[in-house]
Amino acid sequence: MKRTVKTLAVAAVLVAAVLILAPDIHSCHGILSYRFMPIEKARLEFVKVQAELLKQRRLLKEVASPAVDQWVRYYGNPIFQPGPKGSWEEVSVDCFTVGYFEGKYWLWYVGTPRGLNCQIGLATSPDGINWTRHPENPILKLGPAGSWDSSILLCQHILYDKAELIYKMWYVGGNPKADFGIGYATSLDGVHWTKYAGNPVMIPTQSWEIGTVIEGQTVLKMGGEYKMWYGAIAIGSDISYMGYASSRDGIHWTKHPSNPIISPSGGTPLEWDGYSVDTPDVLYDGKIYHMYYRGWRKKSGISYIGRATSPDGAIWTRDPDNPVFVTGNIPGAWDVFQIYRARVFWAEGGEDRPVAAVDRMWFTGRDYTLKSQVGLAFMPRQDIAAPKPPGRRIPMTVNQDNLNLVVEMDAAGGATLQYFTPWLGNISLRVFDASGRQVRSIVGEVQLPGFYERRWDGRGARGQALKPGLYYAELTAPNSVLTKEVILVK
Repeated sequence: MKRTVKTLAVAAVLVAAVLILAPDIHSCHGILSYRFMPIEKARLEFVKVQAELLKQRRLLKEVASPAVDQWVRYYGNPIFQPGPKGSWEEVSVDCFTVGYFEGKYWLWYVGTPRGLNCQIGLATSPDGINWTRHPENPILKLGPAGSWDSSILLCQHILYDKAELIYKMWYVGGNPKADFGIGYATSLDGVHWTKYAGNPVMIPTQSWEIGTVIEGQTVLKMGGEYKMWYGAIAIGSDISYMGYASSRDGIHWTKHPSNPIISPSGGTPLEWDGYSVDTPDVLYDGKIYHMYYRGWRKKSGISYIGRATSPDGAIWTRDPDNPVFVTGNIPGAWDVFQIYRARVFWAEGGEDRPVAAVDRMWFTGRDYTLKSQVGLAFMPRQDIAAPKPPGRRIPMTVNQDNLNLVVEMDAAGGATLQYFTPWLGNISLRVFDASGRQVRSIVGEVQLPGFYERRWDGRGARGQALKPGLYYAELTAPNSVLTKEVILVK
């Protein structure tokens, strides 16, 4: 399994590198912005870009896979891309729902055209990787002029109601005046939809929602009751919180009195989700609710995906292993700027989805041109009965700009060294004695962005037992060094 994880990780990065070198795939911004320069300057810039990409390719040949269990990108990402030039979805595809119905995967998604009047389309797949668009796309269209959803459709969530034998959709709509709300629609086949005449069924009403767009929702039906988790984002400030509501009919909603149920984590400096939290994806394992959500720590900044759990859907505890999934870090890659809108299928399967040997996460990736596409990640697990594998034992606060290193001494006289790097590059982890003399090299290799764990047995480079006392663990990446104390005892 570890060999498979490493193969997938390396292949994923190699494919990302291929995308870097394919100008017809990317718009002319970011790494390809030289095209807008005066010709002589453009030629010089082009040489610099080629040199940087050559350096990256050389690094990729040496890359090592993270040792800690974590999500591994599919080597063929992105698995779902925008449509052809001039189409209703030529700019971006995102804000999707994934379901498994009638023996195939269904992907309802938002397509963005040049005019930004987004609508909702459908694609199906036999494997969740290779998708065929529906010929009647977009399957949910803008409302007529003057209607509440005449300008844009976004962020839908769809479930199949077995009791009523009908597909149900909750979606975000807006008009040219930027009045937004959540609407409701139903369908007998998942393709042809009837909008509820009383739309929208939810609008900002609580004080923390006023001045925001409520969106990014997930809906579950449990025991005859609908439960909705949603984000509320203030467009001007980019600050977002998450709320919770319930309904007996999916139309009339009661918002929870303790909203917002998840707020930015704050911190000094701000943690990875210290500025905003949004786009919840919620699953229930029979006892506990599990949420995968997007977090970021500065306005319009890089976003990661984290996880939280709750006994009742209202009181949430962040996973100490957060963030559980980070952006790609190859210059020009399709998901280098932001990842969000996770949709997770657990390995144990369940109703309406097949049993699998690994967890799956479909997610949206965005580059610095703001082009959004859909990718897929896997988490191999040995114990498929549990909804989450054993993670890092040591809580670790991370952000997108810094290394992090945590040291935990063990009873055997050694230490567990867990660390995080947000960059692709040469990483070294070495141990020095109190005089500054290197006594052990633990890591010295090119590594992907992510979490890692190594154990130091308290011995020197030749295997000799070292004297008890003060030592230093030094983690080094290009342009960054972090040092932590280690106390060896008998």
